[in-house]
Formats: sequence, structure tokens, C-alpha cells
Amino acid sequence: MSQFKKGPPKDFFHIENQFGRMMRNMSLLRMPPLETDRWFPAADVYESKTDIIVYIDVSGVDPQKITVVAEESTLTVSGDRRVVIQDEIQNVHQLEIERGQFKRIISLPVPIDVSNTTSFCRDGFLIVRLPKQKKKGKVEIKVS
Repeated sequence: MSQFKKGPPKDFFHIENQFGRMMRNMSLLRMPPLETDRWFPAADVYESKTDIIVYIDVSGVDPQKITVVAEESTLTVSGDRRVVIQDEIQNVHQLEIERGQFKRIISLPVPIDVSNTTSFCRDGFLIVRLPKQKKKGKVEIKVS
């Protein structure tokens, strides 16, 4: 896949998401829970000597319903956050928690070894450990 993808910049969807949250906060009308397929969980990406470590905020998401796909240069995490509304609720005064399906694609700074990638959930975070790809020996290239 080409690294020069057509379409809006990655930050566009984040800006759109934040603008929607701002508009909902300014609304005087009571709104039903927002169900969208365009929310993006926050993510932090760290690098150690041997690994890339990604933390993704997936609070309220069933870990069994999270899909993690690692490729050599990208990490894709998708899932669905549903909030069960209790019967005794009569009014909604504030809605900030994004709900619905999500898909987050993170470009990785270095190639990774997909066969040794691990992930687990702790304290509302999905933690993915992606070992860096090790260089394999020395290659001599003949010039013709």
C-alpha cells in the first residue's frame, strides 16, 4: 500500500470529533446518546531499545471485543463501546463519552516483528508490545 494515501489528513477526524463534542456541550437541548463510528480512542506510543509500546484508552470496551492487527509498519485496533443506559434515568444532562464502533490505525516509527507482538488490557488501557524487527545478518551486494 502506498504511503501517500488519498483522503483527509489524520488530524481532520480528530478535529471533527472535538468540534462535535464542543457543539454537544453548547447545546441547550437534551440529546440522546451519540452513536457514531468515527470516534478514536486516545493513544500513546513509546519506544524502548527493543520494543514499540502502544497504550490505547479503551475504558468501557469489553476486551473480548477488541481486534488488534499488527503489520510491519502499522497497528490497527478496532472495537465497539456500548454503554447500557439504566431504566431509572429520566434526564440526560451531559454526554461526553463517545460510543459506538471505533477503528484506530497507528503508523509505527520502525518495522516490527509481527510474530512476537503481544497485547493485554489493564486499568482501562489496551497495551500492545511490538518487538522491533531485528536486522538479519550482513548482505554483500555486487556492483555490476
